[in-house]
Amino acid sequence: MAEHSELVTEMCVVEKMSTQERLKHARKRRQQQLKKWTQHERDLQKGKGKAGPRAALRAGAPAQEYKVHFVPSVMLLEAAARNDVDEGGWLLSTAHPSDS
Repeated sequence: MAEHSELVTEMCVVEKMSTQERLKHARKRRQQQLKKWTQHERDLQKGKGKAGPRAALRAGAPAQEYKVHFVPSVMLLEAAARNDVDEGGWLLSTAHPSDS
């Protein structure tokens, strides 16, 4: 992947390109991404490269389970954003503080 400074410099050049040139540039950039991804996948298959959490999963290691907990105020806000009257009412009727 290109460095941030290279991408910022490239943006100035891309802004001056025509639509056709931008499309050609985007296709070229996408091909580079796919090539790099394919190489990364090959390296993981061979067992070399950076061994991240995905490599451990492929090796058959048990997956660590994470549980996400939200504070009641966040749950109420999210229910209100979805206009979920039932969940909002349930959250308000439970023992959560009213200032949530």
